[in-house]
Amino acid sequence: MQVNLDLIINMKLLTSDQAAQALGVSKTTLYAYVSRGLLESVEGPERTRRYRWEDVERLRMRKQRPVEAAENALYGGLPSLESRISTIEPDRLCYRGQEVVKLSQESTPRQVAALLWAGSADYPLPEDSRESWSGPFLSGALAWLAAQLEADWSAWDLSPEGVRRTGWRIYQAFRAQLPHHPRLDQALILCADHELNASTFTARVAASTGANPYAVVSAALAALSGPKHGGATSQVEALFAEAASSSPRQAIGERLRRGDPVAGFGHPLYPQGDPRARALLEASPESQAWVDAGQQLLNAYPTVDLGLVALGLPRGVAFQVFATGRCLGWIAHALEQYADGRMIRPRAFHRGP
Repeated sequence: MQVNLDLIINMKLLTSDQAAQALGVSKTTLYAYVSRGLLESVEGPERTRRYRWEDVERLRMRKQRPVEAAENALYGGLPSLESRISTIEPDRLCYRGQEVVKLSQESTPRQVAALLWAGSADYPLPEDSRESWSGPFLSGALAWLAAQLEADWSAWDLSPEGVRRTGWRIYQAFRAQLPHHPRLDQALILCADHELNASTFTARVAASTGANPYAVVSAALAALSGPKHGGATSQVEALFAEAASSSPRQAIGERLRRGDPVAGFGHPLYPQGDPRARALLEASPESQAWVDAGQQLLNAYPTVDLGLVALGLPRGVAFQVFATGRCLGWIAHALEQYADGRMIRPRAFHRGP
């Protein structure tokens, strides 16, 4: 069954026509689903009824054949694990129901960590530590995490308090590698979590086996480093270097002419633009040239990767900011997975001869 996924992603509340189209059924069948308790309708404008796209999508998954549901859950952006940590909507991102751009303007990373890890920004976290390492960020972080995995026996305390203690120690060690920047705290908060992305799913898989937080963050950091994930910041830095001697428009145009990929634009979950990127770019008037060029040449808006690079940090630091902020989300998901207690073990399906 062919379903318009753009329809589902772009709508918060669907009309009966839209919900029926998404489910591939008639409106009569749609109403039958409601009467049987399989789908809930909510009040819309002018006393009409609307349907939450999350509920419609959940029902659509139940209607799929097992092979289709499995494939979509892993590759198509459909729900595969329950989580209360963050919510992605077409025009905004929320941490535990609180809008992230506003949080990034009014809160500290410590408060956001407390919100993600304990549900309240006022929850007391451990005192700051002075952990650090020298050398390149990625290899240094992985080596430090491996060393602590062997040396810090307290990290095997997987109680919520024990995980928060170890998690804050990890975050502080990552944070110590970053240079000062007036908008660093905002960037860290905007990067803290993004639902079940590749590195966060990796973190949850590791946590589900009982691995301690050092191992969880090691696994997640390795996944984040890939060029299709957090490693995309290095591609954006290369694009910025090319634009330094010309302009954003020319740099993007030259890449298009050569047939090269253009990183930093077009997030599939934010058809009207990544709110995290918008928050990072709005304070920099010179960044408007990137927004305009993306619209004119790519018909796409900047992603958070471009927003991080636009801060003007030394080369390679955008990835460090991404990883450091995301530590907060990885620990939050580890806490949720430890509480769940089940091991994540998807099944493979056979396709072909």
